[in-house]
Amino acid sequence: MERFLHVGRITLIVGGLLLALGSGLQAATSGGDPFSVQVTSSAFAVSAALRLAGAVAMIIGLTALYLPAADRAGRFGLVAYFLVVANLVMQAGWMWADLFITRAFAANAPGVLDGTADDGVMGVGFMIAWLLNTTFILFGIALLRSRTYPRGVGIAVIIMGAITLLPMPFDGPVYEVIIGSMAALAGILAVRSASRPAADRSMEELPA
Repeated sequence: MERFLHVGRITLIVGGLLLALGSGLQAATSGGDPFSVQVTSSAFAVSAALRLAGAVAMIIGLTALYLPAADRAGRFGLVAYFLVVANLVMQAGWMWADLFITRAFAANAPGVLDGTADDGVMGVGFMIAWLLNTTFILFGIALLRSRTYPRGVGIAVIIMGAITLLPMPFDGPVYEVIIGSMAALAGILAVRSASRPAADRSMEELPA
């Protein structure tokens, strides 16, 4: 179990960095072109692959965060964990489609990608996927309540969800850069906490 937890925390760091790197690449190379044009570039394919790998790694990493906190987090933590995993599975699905399907749409139905041929259902799907990112807030609160990690871990996870509720003057990929960066930070803080002497950790976990 300890081996999985250690590797899982490192996987969270790597996953967050991959997501941030892939999303940053997408934001830097979009050039304001329609989405149907962006998806035909090699840079977009690399970006989608990085983002997909990052999302999958984050599922493993957040599981490693949850397990030591599971008993203390209680039912609230269990529900929050299930919701976060469901969210990341959905996000990974979008990223898989970006990598393997969007080029075919760009060639045969560019309006679907650009939003000019949206029948409403696709827009609802995107909205649901975007709002599900707020489940990170619940998971972060559960980690804070469990007192298993330094507060910075829970706060970083909360920011991952809260950022999606804030109107910002930039596109979606930049939001993912922030989400990935906060995931990596949570992983780093968790690794540092685990490497500290048990006595120090026990003092940190005492109720305030």
